Amino acid sequence: MLSELITTIIHRPYVFAFLAAYLFLAWKRWGWSRTIFWLISGYLIAWISEVSSVNNGFPYGEYHYVYENLKGELLVFGVPFFDSLSYPFLIFAGYTTAEYILNSPHSPLTLRGEVKGCFLGAFLTMLLDVIIDPIATMGDKWFLGKIHWYVHPGFYFGVPMTNFAGWFLVALAVIVVNRCLSFPRALSGNPVCNKNSMAPRLNHSGMTTSKHTYLYPTFYIAIALFNIAITFWVGEWKLGIASSVILCIILFFTISSNCLNCYRR
Repeated sequence: MLSELITTIIHRPYVFAFLAAYLFLAWKRWGWSRTIFWLISGYLIAWISEVSSVNNGFPYGEYHYVYENLKGELLVFGVPFFDSLSYPFLIFAGYTTAEYILNSPHSPLTLRGEVKGCFLGAFLTMLLDVIIDPIATMGDKWFLGKIHWYVHPGFYFGVPMTNFAGWFLVALAVIVVNRCLSFPRALSGNPVCNKNSMAPRLNHSGMTTSKHTYLYPTFYIAIALFNIAITFWVGEWKLGIASSVILCIILFFTISSNCLNCYRR
């Protein structure tokens, strides 16, 4: 297993680079307890969803891995380790960007606000997959390799709409599971929260706070730009333009929300 893990790290250094960024950013935001729980729960939920989809077609639609192109890499009951490991940091990027967009010093933490944050976080994660998955299906054109194929390819550059719906559901599940651990304490209005607590740190109005909050949407943008750069590098110009438009729309709302919050202050 150790040799397979080392081979996976060597073959997929970009995954582990983003994972390292996640560990740092999540630790700064939440402390180690919640960071590790998010990582483990996110991995397990993602792994279960992938096993289900490979065998039953739910939630992403039926797809299969090309195991001859994964030789020497760590597999967990038929699912590449690095694949399920990507979910926690992708969902973290989507959720923290959603928090950045919605956060306002004049908006107390409420159940309604939590629901909006969860759904927007899942939606932004899904949009990130809209950028990532089409170029991943073209892995034979770059260093990812051809590692999977859809039984019923979709019209969006070969990716079925069920895949994006599946990503929304799985991201929502991961976010809800993790937020259920901290939301009750947050609602209590207790501002006392040590660094390693599962509950988020709160400001006077009840919103989660963190220094350098711009780093979280920056992390989201960095992941998107990496995949867009690969897309243009392999000459998929139509996909690259489509992905760039999606990212520009996200950037517009992210910057607009920040400007609005600054104006309110």
